[in-house]
Amino acid sequence: MKLNWGYSIILFFVVFFTLMIGFVIFAFRQTTDLVTEDYYEKGAAYTGQMEINQRSLVFNDSILLSDQRTYLSAKFSKSITRMADTMHIYFYRPSDKKSDYTFSTILKSDSIAIEKRNLVKGRYVVTFGWNSGAKSYEIEKEYFAQ
Repeated sequence: MKLNWGYSIILFFVVFFTLMIGFVIFAFRQTTDLVTEDYYEKGAAYTGQMEINQRSLVFNDSILLSDQRTYLSAKFSKSITRMADTMHIYFYRPSDKKSDYTFSTILKSDSIAIEKRNLVKGRYVVTFGWNSGAKSYEIEKEYFAQ
């Protein structure tokens, strides 16, 4: 069968619109989570976050994460355990907001055990935060849950 130019144009438009509708359906099914719900407020207060990050640089190597079978062990240096009484830990999963996990704990020793059953396999950015007096400190570490 030989196609003339009229049928070719109609066939082109049918294929084009079918692909476009398929792409629109695909795009609407994708999740579009922001990094945080209060994205704009955090952006406006980023200068304060930069000060916290600069202040926390000296403690960057003071937290060691070690992966055990059923738990994740976080060991803190003596300088952190002396200044912090409560540690806020936030597991941020960039690819899935529903898998984020956060908790606070009172530091009674230089290490804590975090159960891995609350974590999904994949990459996490772990933020350790504490206050000393009127100053806040934060350290970020990467962790790959197995």
